[in-house]
Amino acid sequence: MKDKILAHMGSLLGGVVHNLNTPLMWVMGRAQLIQSRAERFESFRDLSDEEFTTFREKNDKDISSILEGAEKIDAILKGLGYKIQMVNEGYTSVELREYLEMETNFLMADMRFKHDTKREIQLNSRSHYAKVDYNALSAAVTGVINAIMDHTEKGRSIRISLENGVIHLACPEMNPDEASRREIEDACSALTTHADIFTDDSEGLHVTITLKDL
Repeated sequence: MKDKILAHMGSLLGGVVHNLNTPLMWVMGRAQLIQSRAERFESFRDLSDEEFTTFREKNDKDISSILEGAEKIDAILKGLGYKIQMVNEGYTSVELREYLEMETNFLMADMRFKHDTKREIQLNSRSHYAKVDYNALSAAVTGVINAIMDHTEKGRSIRISLENGVIHLACPEMNPDEASRREIEDACSALTTHADIFTDDSEGLHVTITLKDL
């Protein structure tokens, strides 16, 4: 199971690099603009009050952009670091809200999830800890999401929520067939010893994961 998760991570590394590169280029570009203005600082002494205000506003805007880009890079690296740590720990205590935040952040490296999917993520504020095999949990959650993306068209909606420690994964547009049901069942197979898993396909797809050791 660990090898399966590592293989999935490896398949998305290109997307991780792409997601890092975009804010990094933004940060570098804005930093170069600020540097360019700093090099012309002597000429700013003769600026009018209005011109100097404009200069400060541009700098403030660029600094805010740099901070925003740095926060995006930090979030991506935290998501990657979290997965590497948890994959190696295996059976461990998992804080479910943090887990879903990190898992969905990492899935942004999948361009289908990032660009072709409407994501609805609702995580309640209360912390819920569970003792579980992280690799089995990750295989189940990402496996269900991948099955949804494999068997639906662009523009699909995927709803991910945590309610009182119960994980919900849903897609109203999905009409499960035998192949998709088998894919979801295989993805969740290793988690069945740790959780009660219920699949409802009466209206789209709704998978509920209730971990036993909460």
